[in-house]
Amino acid sequence: MKLKSTSILFGLLLILAACSGQAETSTENQLDSLKENYPEVKTALEKLPEEFRSEVTVPDMETIPLEVSDVEAVAETKFELYGIDVYYAEDDKRLNVMVKDQKGIDSSNEETNQELDHDIRGFYSEAEDGHLLTMKWVSQNENALYKVIGFTPSEEEAAFTKEDMVEIANSIIQQRK
Repeated sequence: MKLKSTSILFGLLLILAACSGQAETSTENQLDSLKENYPEVKTALEKLPEEFRSEVTVPDMETIPLEVSDVEAVAETKFELYGIDVYYAEDDKRLNVMVKDQKGIDSSNEETNQELDHDIRGFYSEAEDGHLLTMKWVSQNENALYKVIGFTPSEEEAAFTKEDMVEIANSIIQQRK
């Protein structure tokens, strides 16, 4: 009886350990997963300098309130302030994650109105009767500006809420730790 109880306890511990490891991995490898599943994301990233690539972080797919059917990425390399836009789509609904080079730019005058994880302050705004939501913030090391835009066509029910935008932002911030 004691051996059976020990075996069951050991099995439960193994399952628990495996589950906690999977959750960690899914958070840590969001960009890797996108590169594997959407080759154009990998191609866009490869156009950026290595130093800036380390600043690029995307949200956990589970935080995006869309049934994402397509992901595209566009690298901005014409100017020395590099950037990348990653677009997530479900029909006409879109989430745009923009990461811009912020190194050397004073952002102390940026207006903030939203507390995010790890003592980061962001700016949240709403337009088009709640169909265009924006959250932006500067990374903790002040090397990148992140801007997340949720768009839903006006004839449809809004796909994003303020809480969704905060959760998406926090999923990016948590991966940067």
